[in-house]
Amino acid sequence: MNCFRLVRKAVSSSLLLTAFVASAPAQAAPKAEASCRAAVQKFYDWYVPEVFREKQTWAAKSALESKEFAFSPELRKSLREDFAASAANKSEIVGLDFDPFLASQDPAHKYVVDKVLVKDGHCRADVYGVESGKKAKKPDVRPELQLRGKTWVFVDFHYPQENGSLLSILRELRKDRQRKPGS
Repeated sequence: MNCFRLVRKAVSSSLLLTAFVASAPAQAAPKAEASCRAAVQKFYDWYVPEVFREKQTWAAKSALESKEFAFSPELRKSLREDFAASAANKSEIVGLDFDPFLASQDPAHKYVVDKVLVKDGHCRADVYGVESGKKAKKPDVRPELQLRGKTWVFVDFHYPQENGSLLSILRELRKDRQRKPGS
């Protein structure tokens, strides 16, 4: 009998330990989703007023210069190249002709984060424009972030309504400029 109790205790302890360890990732997922959601919403709460402020610097350029938000080296470099090409060719469009973080030439005055998906250290958040108190039916943009240490870093912006992404568009624009002499 004594031996039976010891085995039962050992099995019970093993099951409890397994349940605890298995629940750790499940508990981490909501925390990751919440922290990603907060990072994205904080960015849009700062960025949208920047877009509507009258100033000489494009809001997207200000975002890259901000120390408060992190962008991957590839995204930062690609955007800076695009900004420089546009500044050097004022007579024609050789770069982005829309806001890269809002996917719009005519942005809403407010944006909200809705669905957030975190998988393998990456996060995608559906961001909707809000006009007259009504959220758009489809997301305007879907930022993709990667968790690096304790910081969410923007690595790309996907455009659900266009089936493309900021990095893919920037690559195509770079190829177009390389094909054109003098660009």
